[in-house]
Amino acid sequence: MANLFNRERRHFEAFIQRHRPSLLAVARRLCARGILDPEDLVQEAFERALPEFGQLKDRTEAACAAWLCTTMTNRFLDHCRRQRTEVRGLPHLALVQDLPATGDGDQENWELVGNDAFQAAIEQLKPHLRDAYKLHAEGRRYQAIAEHFNVPVGTVGSWLTLARRDLRELLLPSVAVARERGVQS
Repeated sequence: MANLFNRERRHFEAFIQRHRPSLLAVARRLCARGILDPEDLVQEAFERALPEFGQLKDRTEAACAAWLCTTMTNRFLDHCRRQRTEVRGLPHLALVQDLPATGDGDQENWELVGNDAFQAAIEQLKPHLRDAYKLHAEGRRYQAIAEHFNVPVGTVGSWLTLARRDLRELLLPSVAVARERGVQS
């Protein structure tokens, strides 16, 4: 029994070593505004993976990377939603605790965008932008994406910039509607 446990632990540690660098790169991009520490976000993704490891180890590397990236993104969105709730409650707390109430009302609330709306927006991208974006979201580096499409690395950077711009344009109406609903409720 102890040997089985040690073998599973070694397999999970190897799993972490394989996926940690790409997951950390994605986490750094997600946490660029300082909402959360990227290391903490990666740790949370692996904590979620541990109970699922029996099923994950039977999947392909790409499927595992996608599962981890999705799990980590969902955790990030959870943190954003929690922060939004805390910021909304801050003026009320200020009355009770005499704390300075601060909140950036001009900041776009991307955490208001649901997963379904986000996935639908991705599907509306031009095919080459959508495919490049999905590969990048899986944790692939620009060089690997460039090799996949047989294009220069700079082209991949341009495609990803265009994909982000298009996603922003597609999702801004959803953010505005969600903000309006939040103000009305």
